[in-house]
Amino acid sequence: MVVGTGVYKDTGEAYPLDKKTLRSVALRSLIGSGVRNSETGESIGWAWSLMPALKKIHTDEEDLSLCIGHHLEAVKASSPLTTLTMGVVLALEQQKADPETIRSVRTAMSAAADSLGLSLFRYLLIPLLALLCAQMASGGNTLGAVLIVLVPAVIAIGLRLAMINIGYGRGVRAAESLIRHRDALNHAARTAGLFVLGALAVIMSKSLVSQAGFVSQYSETVALSGLVNNIMPGFAGVCAAGLAYYMLAKKNRPVIAVILVFVLIGLAGAALGLWSAWGAAFGLPWVTAG
Repeated sequence: MVVGTGVYKDTGEAYPLDKKTLRSVALRSLIGSGVRNSETGESIGWAWSLMPALKKIHTDEEDLSLCIGHHLEAVKASSPLTTLTMGVVLALEQQKADPETIRSVRTAMSAAADSLGLSLFRYLLIPLLALLCAQMASGGNTLGAVLIVLVPAVIAIGLRLAMINIGYGRGVRAAESLIRHRDALNHAARTAGLFVLGALAVIMSKSLVSQAGFVSQYSETVALSGLVNNIMPGFAGVCAAGLAYYMLAKKNRPVIAVILVFVLIGLAGAALGLWSAWGAAFGLPWVTAG
């Protein structure tokens, strides 16, 4: 028999998995995603993570071999939301669903979970934490350096433990819901991340110039951005949202290109004094005395 193809001999539904087994799978996935190759992605770590549950579901050796074989096919498993896919897959395995059905659900859902997880963590959570921790560190609080490492780890572990229970409990309904709302959730996470990255760029620019001694010389000035905000609150945010929408929806630009544009705008505005008082150090006419 060719490993990975065929149907299960034992089609009787297996006993439900206990929480300890699901927890073991979720914790294994933390290091399982570290095993990667160019042909099948993280499939080896994926199959290894599922092993404690698969051994309880498939007591027949040939069925277990078939099961492991199709789980060694290409899959994306680097996101903290990967365990949501694992939970759904284990629910289907417990029901002894056809391997082709399991393969289709795994492929579609793992791609959706991976893209959404990267959007939430890489484009939103990490920049937001960097923004908060940078502010803490700039004030001399060393806790900021600890939190930027500790908080993402705690959130990732907590999500993996929670998502596998949700996926296993809801089964295919969880897959359908994730795939249906994937694009909207990705767009929301990435757009929010753009603003966070822009704010982080401005804060870092202000900190660098502050260390050069410009702020102390011009502490009595008022930036143009402050005047505009007093006249029309939120105007800058509306403009930024419009620019992000134009580049993403109308011009179909890559997200990384949009991020770079916002970072460059933040750096340029900080250097020209549009965001803060120290811009008067360059004698710019649009920075007025307060």
